[in-house]
Amino acid sequence: MSCNCQHQCHCQFNNCNHAVQIIGLCNPDTIVFENETDNNNFTEISIPEVLTVPYQKPDIETIDKVFVQVKILSKRVIETPSSGGLENEEGTILTGYKLIVEGVLKQKVVYTALNEVQSVHSAHFNVPFSTFIVLPATATLEDHYCIESCVEDVFVKALNPREIFKNVTLFLRAKLLPENPCA
Repeated sequence: MSCNCQHQCHCQFNNCNHAVQIIGLCNPDTIVFENETDNNNFTEISIPEVLTVPYQKPDIETIDKVFVQVKILSKRVIETPSSGGLENEEGTILTGYKLIVEGVLKQKVVYTALNEVQSVHSAHFNVPFSTFIVLPATATLEDHYCIESCVEDVFVKALNPREIFKNVTLFLRAKLLPENPCA
């Protein structure tokens, strides 16, 4: 059986001797599911992106590190259709309420330049995202939630000396806050 090097490391320009260090991944053991109803309010999303190195920066030879941080910008409960307890083929049951979550991936890509001295550079990117979490039928429009985020995986590959493909797999969980969280 042959191995495809793409499964062994995150490769740049088919060079499989160069692994990319990812900083910002969470420890999945910190995500604990208990028998609480608000532990069921979660989603997982994939955020694919093509990033262009700023024109002031030199071309990429290899990507060395990626730093990723999630910042939640807003969250709000909205009313949606209810599926009356029926689930779709993916197992989703619409309850009549969703939490809209908007945020940004704050990222820094550190790379070795494609030049004679092979200098090290970094480029910063802020990539917005928006998703939803299905809430229980008992939710109200006045409910407030805290969002727990976990960067599960980052795949990164230089497409050419000026463009980077990156995909972030993100886990988001909404925890119901007390009735008056500011009291």
